[in-house]
Amino acid sequence: MISPWVVAGWCLAAYLIGGLPVGWLLVRRKRYGLDLRNFGTGNIGTSNVYRHAGIDIAIIVGPLQFVQGFAPVIASRLAGLPLSASMLIGVCAVAGNGWPVYMKFNGGRGVAVATGAVAALSIAGLIALLMCFTWGAIRGRIALAVLVAFVLLPAVAFFFGGSEGWIVGSGCLAILVLLLLRRLEGLPRDIRVYGHFWRRLYQRLVFDERPGRPLMGPRTDHGADSLRH
Repeated sequence: MISPWVVAGWCLAAYLIGGLPVGWLLVRRKRYGLDLRNFGTGNIGTSNVYRHAGIDIAIIVGPLQFVQGFAPVIASRLAGLPLSASMLIGVCAVAGNGWPVYMKFNGGRGVAVATGAVAALSIAGLIALLMCFTWGAIRGRIALAVLVAFVLLPAVAFFFGGSEGWIVGSGCLAILVLLLLRRLEGLPRDIRVYGHFWRRLYQRLVFDERPGRPLMGPRTDHGADSLRH
């Protein structure tokens, strides 16, 4: 029987590892202090790194973020922790990326970290994610593909997970909820400023789009002002 305190320690470690802002740090170092939060989507993940700092940094950030989710989970499996604990550890890594203590609890979208966590637990789930990501890249609809991928993921993990599929499926459902919550970050403020509740909600959930945050170029929304001063 594993002590709850041991599991809690692993979860805290996963949260802290998953929350390391590797994209933000590398861009600041390699691009003369450029703050990703002032550009494009304002996110500190691989996509925004690629668009505003270049592919040379993005090809480093992507795998690093994948490892941030993969390493804590696979380490817990190798340490003999039960599958339910490993799944919880993976969820905590994703939560760390979305709400990192290092960045005042406003981080990335958690997609790469979540993909790494899933890879450590479900090969079928990883394949399903990669297939959807590939489709999105071909069609130019990455945000939509990510949504479809993680909506399908709990069912894939459940049906291909054998006798413990319900554990992995439940964890993947929790990851989906976290990713959706990150997409809804700042929604109340956007509605107050720009109105149109249902349109804003649809654009956020399906396409992860926000007013004043173009894919390329500096942010023009009100939230960018606090970062510049």
